[in-house]
Amino acid sequence: MDITLSKTADYAVRAALALAESGRDGSYVTIAQVAEQMALPRTFTPHVLALLAHADIAESKAGRGGGYRLTRSPKRISMLDVVEAAEGSLANERCTMRGGPCHWEDRCAVHETWVKAAQALRRSLARTSLAEVAAADMAAAATMGGGAT
Repeated sequence: MDITLSKTADYAVRAALALAESGRDGSYVTIAQVAEQMALPRTFTPHVLALLAHADIAESKAGRGGGYRLTRSPKRISMLDVVEAAEGSLANERCTMRGGPCHWEDRCAVHETWVKAAQALRRSLARTSLAEVAAADMAAAATMGGGAT
């Protein structure tokens, strides 16, 4: 089984990392800087940053010296916040085996197991801060001798 993020969520994580890493002093980071730093498509980066802003993870400022920055410390932003900003709720709403809406009166054989697995994933993401992931990303970049992510 392959548990991966959608492209939008991948880009949202990378954009949040760029804001955490480049905006440590509270400065605004431009769309172009985020796109370049994290190798994001320049045309899609505004959409991704808007998702983070809509989820109150980032805020924007127009004009000279503007861009995006985090609304709070990366220590207070969970990876669940970031992923759900792009993916929507990670709560299990579809039947794992049948694909349709899950009906409590007609649960499939793996329902309880799948719900527990989804809850474990959500707990893990909720316990992991953006600051932790940014620190790991910067350490990896330093080891590789290059830029972040």
